[in-house]
Amino acid sequence: MRPPNYELQLWWNQTTRSKTTATQIDGIDVTPKVGSYIKPKHWPLGSCLVAGDSFSPFRLPTNSEGPITSLAVRVEVSGRKLGRAAGRAGGLTVAVKITFVGDGEPDTVTSGYMTV
Repeated sequence: MRPPNYELQLWWNQTTRSKTTATQIDGIDVTPKVGSYIKPKHWPLGSCLVAGDSFSPFRLPTNSEGPITSLAVRVEVSGRKLGRAAGRAGGLTVAVKITFVGDGEPDTVTSGYMTV
């Protein structure tokens, strides 16, 4: 037998579990999507997200001419606004958690920012 308000509690748990469910900050959609500019911490340059595959939702180009041209990533918005994006009308820069998906190895997590 389900407790009272089971559906409401289930919905609440699902929406509060992931920080990416907060899709707007100051009325601007901050959901990570293809084309969002991501700059990981300690990288000299960032890149725009490209479509991923069944392995990960996105891939982040490495701006390298070596054998690895992109990395599988998951991006979560931390919800912290860092400021307005320079040169983009209405753009916003937000802090993100970037998870580099390990292929048979542990995932690596870093922080960075995303411009939308």
